Amino acid sequence: MKKETDPNMTTQETIQGGMTGRRPDFRKKELALSASPYVYLPVDMPVYTVEVTHREEIDGALLQRAMDRTLRRMPYLTDSFTEEHGAMYYAENPLPMTVAHTDRIRRVGGPETNYHMLDLTWDGNKTWFSMFHGFCDGQGINAFLESVLYQYYCMKDGAEYEPNGIRTDRDQMTDAETFEPCSKTYEVSPEFKMPERKEQPVPYHLPEFSFNPAGDVLEYGFRLPSDAFMAFVKENGTSPAVMFSMLVGEAILRVHPDADAPIVANIPVSVRRMLGCEETFKNCSSRLVLPVLGTPMDALPFAQRAAQLRGILKMQMNADLRRATYNYLGGMYRKRMGEATDYQEELKKPSGFMTVCHDTFYIDYIGSQHKTAYSDRITDVRFLCKPAAGNTLHVNIIEHNGQFRMTCLACSDISPLIDGLEQVMKDHGLPAVRIPEQQFILPPAKWRDGMM
Repeated sequence: MKKETDPNMTTQETIQGGMTGRRPDFRKKELALSASPYVYLPVDMPVYTVEVTHREEIDGALLQRAMDRTLRRMPYLTDSFTEEHGAMYYAENPLPMTVAHTDRIRRVGGPETNYHMLDLTWDGNKTWFSMFHGFCDGQGINAFLESVLYQYYCMKDGAEYEPNGIRTDRDQMTDAETFEPCSKTYEVSPEFKMPERKEQPVPYHLPEFSFNPAGDVLEYGFRLPSDAFMAFVKENGTSPAVMFSMLVGEAILRVHPDADAPIVANIPVSVRRMLGCEETFKNCSSRLVLPVLGTPMDALPFAQRAAQLRGILKMQMNADLRRATYNYLGGMYRKRMGEATDYQEELKKPSGFMTVCHDTFYIDYIGSQHKTAYSDRITDVRFLCKPAAGNTLHVNIIEHNGQFRMTCLACSDISPLIDGLEQVMKDHGLPAVRIPEQQFILPPAKWRDGMM
């Protein structure tokens, strides 16, 4: 373990005349409506982290300068949260946001990070970008990460690279970047009718898993050439997210041929485009549900089933459906925060997150980051998260430098399932290369420290 060189542990004394021993009184801004599912959880969520591996060792001083430039362009990334009468608000946080030299992931949101909800640490040739998920989602932290690395490599090389879509100081901040997706009612086509809710069969639960919220995370993975995989996807008339879901489903059935319920993929997706708020850093996502096996479609040839599953996914991505869903959620969140009087009482109410069915597995198709002149100097990108309640399989997919990285995360030993997945890809002629197993621990976010 490296010794930290981060001064953050004492800088909270610099605000408002040297306050110590309690959380500073940050000036509140807008209601954190889109954070509602996270800020009213009675338990602390683990930090969400993106690990980036570079060809060269990191220059810590230069990394700090790069982050400073990013924060001048996107000052809202320094915000914290503050609570008032049970409602949660974004809040201005003037405390320094400092890069730390350490080989561990820190507890985001508390005094260790000066109450900032994002954090950046480094050691050797690795950088870790961490967040509290209530503050933003994957697209939010990606905007932070890509901007910092753009500034870093520009300064390191004495060049001004084309940003190719990365948010930089070449353009000015707009209100769209801080838009609250749950603050308005979206227009829905007059002819649209919300589909009737039909009772669905309970998805298959992987017997390898039991409730394990405190367990370490085991990481298994594969690398797969992008051109080979995309040719396979095109050949079967489907999309990458559907195809990866089908491969995982086949592996599950190979290991558990007696599965007596549908094998279902839960797919989180950004709905920014459908809501017309593409620039916001705040949480703006929905979950799609794809029954990959255990339905009458099983009788279809592989390619036909792949095409039909893609159709099911597209139906769920209907813009009117997503707008109507956000109208419902936004109304519910606005009502809750508007009527709240005591935060502790709010925590006693049922949490939607605690009742969601996470079976059979999650698959997060992250896609690829913006291609830049320095992309080949970034050799690996890992998205590290804790599977829901430690009770399910979580698969992250990212494309970088011509390869897909398929990472399978679990809080239980799933080696037989990974062996099965390797064989499934081999059977389909996919040249996947297995990545050695790893293990990691994600600390809980401490965003509530000193708030109550």
